[in-house]
Amino acid sequence: MDRPRKLNHRRNLNRSWEDMEQNCLAQVFIRVGLESLLLFIPFVCKSWYRATKNPACWERIIFPDANDDVTDPFSLNDAVLDRPWTTANRTENQRFDVFIRTFARENDILWRHFSITNFMKMVIDRSSGSLRFLKIPGLLSHYMFAIHKTLQHVGKCCKNFAGMQLTNAAIGPSVVEAIVTFVPNLSFLSLRGSQIPRELMVMLLKEMKNLVLLDVRECVGFDQQDEEILRLASEIPTFLCRGARIFAQEHLLRMSDGSLVHVIALD
Repeated sequence: MDRPRKLNHRRNLNRSWEDMEQNCLAQVFIRVGLESLLLFIPFVCKSWYRATKNPACWERIIFPDANDDVTDPFSLNDAVLDRPWTTANRTENQRFDVFIRTFARENDILWRHFSITNFMKMVIDRSSGSLRFLKIPGLLSHYMFAIHKTLQHVGKCCKNFAGMQLTNAAIGPSVVEAIVTFVPNLSFLSLRGSQIPRELMVMLLKEMKNLVLLDVRECVGFDQQDEEILRLASEIPTFLCRGARIFAQEHLLRMSDGSLVHVIALD
């Protein structure tokens, strides 16, 4: 090996991760989770901190979940579509709650001053308008107008936004109104395992004209064989509704006086 090649070889051996070119680092960080991008990587060194500012790291924002199953349209295949789904509302809510509380603590924000809506906007702004896919925790559906304000911000700032996942959520009129008003050009939408009344499901199908994939499997509020819903969804190339039902599972409970009452269990 000649001398110049030996010198280059030694330099390469002595290089550290922080010396890696910024765009290369960004390509690595794209593959880590949101928790790492916000809570760990920026504090390793200045080079890594600068790399996390690259909008490419934030084109797909997936908030913490109880499992790794994400209906991600940018890596979707038959294996993903057939993968068994685990409903774990309680675990997911706990993990997201721990995540945001950890973020508040690490950034010296008093919890009583913490705004989930402002937090969501801050994360979305990291994309500098290049956000394409967003997974919103179902827990946000229980916060007043949190999803409405989040989608309003997305619709205003992210012109290439194409896909959203909001699973195991309580989907009411304000959420559906936000979807059809602020992000009407979605190509991919997953509401799997959520509670959504039939009339709101019909409204979504009538208003969302550009959908390529709609996943409403195991939803509660409409029947998977509803003729009107199937007719409206016939224009969508991939419509997934297996397991959708009007009511949640019902059980009979015998009271102390001997009477029977229906108890609805929302899985």
